[in-house]
Amino acid sequence: MPQFKLKAKDKKVIEKIRQAFEDTVILQRQKHLAYGRWDFVVFGPLGKDKTILRVGYAEHAAIRRAPLYIASLAQPGVMDISGVPIEEFIPEEVPEEYQGLEVIQVDPIRPLTIQEKKTLPAISKIEDKICRDYETENIAVIHAPHESDWMISVMKYLNECDEAFPDRIQESLRTTQLKQGKVFSFGNSKPSDYLN
Repeated sequence: MPQFKLKAKDKKVIEKIRQAFEDTVILQRQKHLAYGRWDFVVFGPLGKDKTILRVGYAEHAAIRRAPLYIASLAQPGVMDISGVPIEEFIPEEVPEEYQGLEVIQVDPIRPLTIQEKKTLPAISKIEDKICRDYETENIAVIHAPHESDWMISVMKYLNECDEAFPDRIQESLRTTQLKQGKVFSFGNSKPSDYLN
């Protein structure tokens, strides 16, 4: 099943990611998923009187129309592995507290693209209007706990999509490996500095 793993420079960032992941609220899911594309609206508060809203999409990266995947082998908890800098997945803007974060595994590779970014009034005044504006569209509406957590909130949505609709290539590989008895799992023997 597709999943993602993140490596951070310290435990404080990992805790912030965990909290953002838990506090994200997915208000609306896409009604019809198209293979290789996930549309979203993500918004979160900036202080008490502003809300930042982003409209964008995650699209399965491809070379010559063939989808790209990352496969990484690393024991959870081992900190000397290099990942892909998050800036390579989200070139538009990475909040300062998330700079230096490394993506260890993303299957499939889905860079995030922001098409529009708006500053709106306080979240208490605008949340219902945002929901009404997008309720008839085939787009996910995601409430991030803070505007700087928008990418973590989108990753939570993508993870939920992956759980509900597993990737065909990943499932095929996993099933083949199970039949051949060649599955090896590191397991979750101890907590690590990875978010999976």
